[in-house]
Amino acid sequence: MEHHPASDRSWAATPFEGIERALFRNHANGGRSSLVRLQAGAAFPRHRHGGTEEVLVLSGEVEIGGARLRAGDYLYTTPGEEHGVQALSDAVIFVSSQGPTPLVGGDA
Repeated sequence: MEHHPASDRSWAATPFEGIERALFRNHANGGRSSLVRLQAGAAFPRHRHGGTEEVLVLSGEVEIGGARLRAGDYLYTTPGEEHGVQALSDAVIFVSSQGPTPLVGGDA
């Protein structure tokens, strides 16, 4: 079992302005589970999923691949799908990917 108390959480900057990550764990398959904190207007570029991905919006509002998600909304992505992420407000999302997610260029 692996336990990560909220009081121990640390946020790390990503290469993308306005986006921070609190990593829970890296998966052997190249994916990871983490919280992602986005400032309103921040964008994560278009990327391809090498495995499945699950996203749960904890606060705020984001757009992922044309789907508008608000707090409590859930999104499942299948392997091979591509999308970007746009923060429509300040937001925190939980993301668990089961494979690598290389950038493919284009708009978020």
